[in-house]
Amino acid sequence: IAPRTVVYRDEAPATAVFIIGEGVLKAYKDLPSGRRWVTSFLYPADVFGLAENGLYIRSAQAVTHATLYRFNVDVLIETLKRDGELQFKFLCKLTHEVREAQRQTIAIGRKDAVGRVAMFIRELERQHGGAQELALPMSRSDIASYLGLSLESVSRATRSLERRGILRFTGRHTVRIVDPAQFEKIESRL
Repeated sequence: IAPRTVVYRDEAPATAVFIIGEGVLKAYKDLPSGRRWVTSFLYPADVFGLAENGLYIRSAQAVTHATLYRFNVDVLIETLKRDGELQFKFLCKLTHEVREAQRQTIAIGRKDAVGRVAMFIRELERQHGGAQELALPMSRSDIASYLGLSLESVSRATRSLERRGILRFTGRHTVRIVDPAQFEKIESRL
């Protein structure tokens, strides 16, 4: 699918569960105030589209070009009933999703914007297998929404990390960890 393609909207009937083959998506909720709350970024191998009472609870939209695998809910349920190994793998994946949600809660609970941005960059580093140069496909506005910050706070925090020689933004959508030791100190400080 192309960037910005909406896979489904919140409160729509949940007919399928998806696994990302490649690309990045975001899950979000449009609030009554008109603001958009980005609740998660989704990466290759992530499962999404789980429902509550037969309805999707968030909208999902592609950030980059993405390849998705779509599983009809009824077929998935029948397959899981018959295949214990698949049940176990699915449970492990869902447990991973819960851990990621906990990480976001910790990041948002931090008091300083620099620390929140550092934890987000650490999340990207995990997604990239520990690489020092990381693709940053999402907009700063989406990052701000995800971290519970204003766009200005994200910009100030990234400038601060760059000024201190800890990160270097080599383009609008690429960041490099220049000083891993200092980055570790900031990211691990609660």
